[in-house]
Amino acid sequence: MSQGESTVGAAPPDVTGSWLHSFEEDTGTTEVYRPSAYRFRPARRVRGGLEFRPDGTFVERRPGPDDRLYEVQGRWAAQGAGRIGVTFPQGRAAPYEITVVSRTQDMLAITR
Repeated sequence: MSQGESTVGAAPPDVTGSWLHSFEEDTGTTEVYRPSAYRFRPARRVRGGLEFRPDGTFVERRPGPDDRLYEVQGRWAAQGAGRIGVTFPQGRAAPYEITVVSRTQDMLAITR
C-alpha cells in the first residue's frame, strides 16, 4: 500500500474534501471520483460531485436538465467498516449509503 492510501477496514477512511466524478474510470460496480483540483481531460458531459465537509455537512452536485450543476445539501456520517450514511434532512433527496472501495490522495472509489 502506498503512502496516503487506505482501504476498507474497521473504520471508514477519511473522505473529507470535494470530489468530482471521473465517469471515464467507472466500472460496472464502482464510481470513481477525483479531487476537485484534478486536471481532467475535456469531456462533453458535466461532472457531478460529492463534498464531505469535516463538520458532517454533505453537498451533492448534480447535473440539471440544462447541464448546469445544482446542489443538494445534506449530512454524512461514518457507519463503520467503510460505510457512510448520507441523509437529506430537508427532504430534497432520498437517503442512501456509500461503501468506500478505496481512497488515495487523488482518488475515491465508491459503490452506492
